[in-house]
Amino acid sequence: MVILACALFFLQHFRSSVLSLSALASKPIRPPASWADDCSRLLRAVRGSDRHLAENTTTLSSDEAAIYGIVLQNWQSKNGKPLNVSDKTIPLDATSAMGISDCECLKDIDVESLVTASHSFHRLGRYFPSGSNIRLVDANLQMRTVHDNDPRNSIGKGNSVDSAVNNAFDTGLFSLSQIAFDNQHRRALVMYSFVCGSLCGSGGAWLFENVNGEWKRIEHLCGGWVS
Repeated sequence: MVILACALFFLQHFRSSVLSLSALASKPIRPPASWADDCSRLLRAVRGSDRHLAENTTTLSSDEAAIYGIVLQNWQSKNGKPLNVSDKTIPLDATSAMGISDCECLKDIDVESLVTASHSFHRLGRYFPSGSNIRLVDANLQMRTVHDNDPRNSIGKGNSVDSAVNNAFDTGLFSLSQIAFDNQHRRALVMYSFVCGSLCGSGGAWLFENVNGEWKRIEHLCGGWVS
């Protein structure tokens, strides 16, 4: 019941962001033969890197800020309440089962950019100050709130399904990943996740292209998950 309610809520309120399991299953990885070796090379470079997670202290570029802004705009709360956004980005996880499901999305992405994005994070406080649309939060502290408002726990305490799910979404945590670019900064890959409970959340990978100086999302399925 909780899983169904969460899924229906995602579909109704975040239709442009949520990836259904059937959609993922219907689009298996079919990279062109000529690209398969390059894709494997990129992923091997990430897996083989011995870098530790480190803060990227360089100033967020205008390209990065623009891409993050587009992602956040697509996830602005539909009920007028601010979206709880982690004040730190997360590494771009291209190699896990919930990472990139289509190697075509890695085509032309620079190896060094992908490795760096996979082992670093930015602090977002000075770039996206809390306001009416977003609320920057400490991820660890917010996850405690997410746990306290897990729909499964709330329903067990006697709350209705609708009330439990709505409350979980209001307190959920949204995270942005680091961004990997190609050499020309014409293509970019970013991931996001939204967690609102143990069986409540979704995430995905979006590919962007710079068209005449403006970043636009490419309508191509790169990967995603729902729970």
